[in-house]
Parts: sequence; C-alpha cells; structure tokens
Amino acid sequence: MRQRLYLLHIMIEMGVVPNYVTYTTLISIHCKDGDMVEARRLFREMAEKGATPSVLTYSVMIHGYAKKGRIREAERFRKEMEKKGFVPDVYTYASLVHGHCVNGKVDVALKLFEEMKQRGTEPNVVAYTALISGLAKEGRSEAAFQLYDDMLKAGLIPDDSLYSALVGSLHTDNRKDVKVS
Repeated sequence: MRQRLYLLHIMIEMGVVPNYVTYTTLISIHCKDGDMVEARRLFREMAEKGATPSVLTYSVMIHGYAKKGRIREAERFRKEMEKKGFVPDVYTYASLVHGHCVNGKVDVALKLFEEMKQRGTEPNVVAYTALISGLAKEGRSEAAFQLYDDMLKAGLIPDDSLYSALVGSLHTDNRKDVKVS
C-alpha cells in the first residue's frame, strides 16, 4: 500500500500530474483492500488537484462502500455523482442493488433495479444475481424465480452462485412443488 502512495508522490515530485485514471486506479486498489478511509481521502485529493472524477471513479467508491455494508455512504456518493451530471451505469446500479440486499433492504433494491431498466440501463448478471439472492434470503422464491426467468429471456447466463440462491430460496420457503426446467 505504501509503495502505491510512494509512487504517487514520486510522480508529483517529477512534475507528472496525476489524472483521473491514476487516481481512480489508486482508489480502486484501496476499495478492494477495504480501506475506505484512504479511498475517500484520495477521492477528495483528486478533486483538490483538479482531476475530475468520472462515472467509473464514483462507481468504484460506491462499490467499495456497498461491499463494506455502508450503504448510506454509497448512496451519498450516488447523489453527489448525479448532482455533478453523471448517470449511474450498470456497475453503479449492481453495487447499490447488492448493498441494499446485503443490508436487508430488498424492496429498495427492487426499486433501484426497476429504475435502472427505466433509465435504459440493461441489468447484468451481477445485478440479477444480487437481487435474486436478496429475494431468496427473504424466502421470496416466486419473485426470485420470476427474476430468473426474466434474466434468461434477456439472454444472460446464470452462474453457480445464482443457482445456489435459487435452491436456498426453495428451502427457506419450504417449497417442494417447484420444478426447474
């Protein structure tokens, strides 16, 4: 971690001005490491140094906070992002859907999922899997299977974690009457 920051300082000393790509890369590394304090510091520094954050930069921050279960902070970044004129992309929405589901706010995640589609952003496998898993954990197997059907109709290929969530939803609902095609 220190090596990355050291590299940033060396760049600055050599007269190389870090741009949004440099900052976004560093922010992403800190988010993946779970260090949201440093990620946020770099995000603020980025703006102070005149490097304008992109949709990707905001999405990386949103994903980092959502992954840590800090959905309020993720939503704050979403609001800031939209205030600056950026439109959330599928990565942003998938992160928020996942974050809300992990925090037990599946109905909020459903609304976000619908908002995403209404805005013309097609959900990806990650968004579908997060929402289906959230529904499954709540024992809402019919809604989970309906979403699964929608996903297949959209031409997306499910992964193993999605099937595990669907089977889990049947167990949670104590359903024995469902046939999977």
